[in-house]
Amino acid sequence: MRTRNLLLAASLLLATAAPAAPRNELSAGVSTLIQLGTFRTSPNVMMVELKGLRLMAEEGPWSAVQLGGGLRLGWPAAQGQLPLEAFLQAQLGAKLGIWRPAAGLELGLTGLNQRFYNFVYPHNRLEGYEDATLGPAYGAFTLSPVRFQLGRVQLSALQLNLGTGLGPRDTSVRVQLGLLSLGGWL
Repeated sequence: MRTRNLLLAASLLLATAAPAAPRNELSAGVSTLIQLGTFRTSPNVMMVELKGLRLMAEEGPWSAVQLGGGLRLGWPAAQGQLPLEAFLQAQLGAKLGIWRPAAGLELGLTGLNQRFYNFVYPHNRLEGYEDATLGPAYGAFTLSPVRFQLGRVQLSALQLNLGTGLGPRDTSVRVQLGLLSLGGWL
């Protein structure tokens, strides 16, 4: 009886000492961004992204929800603008073998609002009006259909962020394509 109690106590200690499933994902990636305005488009901006996400729970229905945020640095940058974006994300994901597709929402602040000047209409007075409508805040829908987890390594490609500015008169559309992202679970 006593050895049985010792075996039971030892197994409980081993079970509680086992490492928990990782809940934090850190990743770095490369993406491209274009913004479409009423009269003009932005230059194609390449961005480097650093992002962290945390699972809301290890098990149950909340284990599909991830919350987090990150920073993006873009180039080329317009004169006098900070080429940086900060964002928050909420994602809902699925686990199908190694495939981990996810979709969600993103809110952010950007310093990458810039437009090409229209050389066809050199005296176009609407360019200044359009520049005045660009605000720093944006909202976007995110979709990550090509996302895989191999052990503690996360690999994602062809992520799509489709959004718009959140200013009262903002008329821009953001299209961001995540080319490749590599991360890990901690």
